[in-house]
Amino acid sequence: MPLKGKSRTADKFVVRLPEGVRDQVAERCQAAHISMNSYVVQALEEKLARDGGEPDLLCSINARLAAVEQRLEYSTGLPS
Repeated sequence: MPLKGKSRTADKFVVRLPEGVRDQVAERCQAAHISMNSYVVQALEEKLARDGGEPDLLCSINARLAAVEQRLEYSTGLPS
């Protein structure tokens, strides 16, 4: 994803966001110290990889594992 020095020539795409989504993205980006553009590009790349690379069963297993990890973090109070 290296675009340094090429941002003026990189493809651009206007996106209409539902109300409140921009604020949610901005909050997460501020907390993670990344740009909104980087966040959106990463989200798109991850979605494309999931849709094109992993079978549905593997996606389901990964989602369930993430949910279990989240519950464990909540119950123990410790991040994984």
